[in-house]
Amino acid sequence: MNRAYSASKQSSQTLTAGLPETRTGMSSPRVRQRRKITWLHIPALVFMIVLTQIPFVLSVWFSLHSWNLLEPALGFPFVGLSNFISTFVGDPNFWPVMGHTVELVFGAMILALVAGTILALLLNRPIWGRNILRGLVTVPFLVTPSVMALVWKNLMLSPDFGLIDWALRSVGLPAVPWFSSFPLESVTFVVSWEWTPFVMLVLLAGLQAVPGEVLEAAKVDGTTTWTTFWWIIFPMLRRSYEVAILFGTIFIFQTFGEIYLTTGGGPGVATNTLPYYTYKTAFNSWQIGQASALGVIGVVIAILAARAMLHFTADNTPEERS
Repeated sequence: MNRAYSASKQSSQTLTAGLPETRTGMSSPRVRQRRKITWLHIPALVFMIVLTQIPFVLSVWFSLHSWNLLEPALGFPFVGLSNFISTFVGDPNFWPVMGHTVELVFGAMILALVAGTILALLLNRPIWGRNILRGLVTVPFLVTPSVMALVWKNLMLSPDFGLIDWALRSVGLPAVPWFSSFPLESVTFVVSWEWTPFVMLVLLAGLQAVPGEVLEAAKVDGTTTWTTFWWIIFPMLRRSYEVAILFGTIFIFQTFGEIYLTTGGGPGVATNTLPYYTYKTAFNSWQIGQASALGVIGVVIAILAARAMLHFTADNTPEERS
């Protein structure tokens, strides 16, 4: 009897040993560690606010004022929404620039999706040197946009000594000044070439998650390569395509260096997109208020586009949402 009593007493002491000492006012190490973890995000939050939210608030404030750096005597008067109204109604270049922006984003994204899908399917096969080829294909995505733009402008698409025009002349065809005759199409091609490796990497990661048993079963059933891709592989890559389209669209919308170094926005405003037109308004015309309004419009469009894509790609069933 005494032995059973001592055993029960020892077990009760063991069970209560791990409980926090709430009665004495002291918290357990786990609670203290949790309190420390809750404060670890503060530096990152402050960093993001300083780098993103404060500049955006200043842009909104500048967009409500008329500020021309070439005429400091005019001061910094408050004009309300006049900059936005003049942009939408009074600026003859705004809507063509918006059209160029949409054409660049959609054209480059479609080309990158098609080329990225083909490369992902090819590099997912068990071929010799597959890892080396994967590394080589990702090079355009790792090169800075300025270097890539100069390579395409001077080494590939130059009408005088570019490789493509040299190939055309070698077969008796005339050289083509690509960035003069087809300015927006050339910039779109360059941007799509830059983002094709990104799409390829995302889709390749999705392809490696496709069960091999499903592909083997399709092969046993006698399905063709196209049928296997369209009805089996493509639906399984839905999430990968959504990620590629979301991030690709956001970053292609911000294209600047490729335009600046290849066409300079010309001829005329033929290759002006919204970010580049904002730059020209600020640092060529020195209309800081007008440029700030263009920047705010660009941010709003990017946010709305991202939310629309997230809503479109969201799951439809309540079970999947939860």
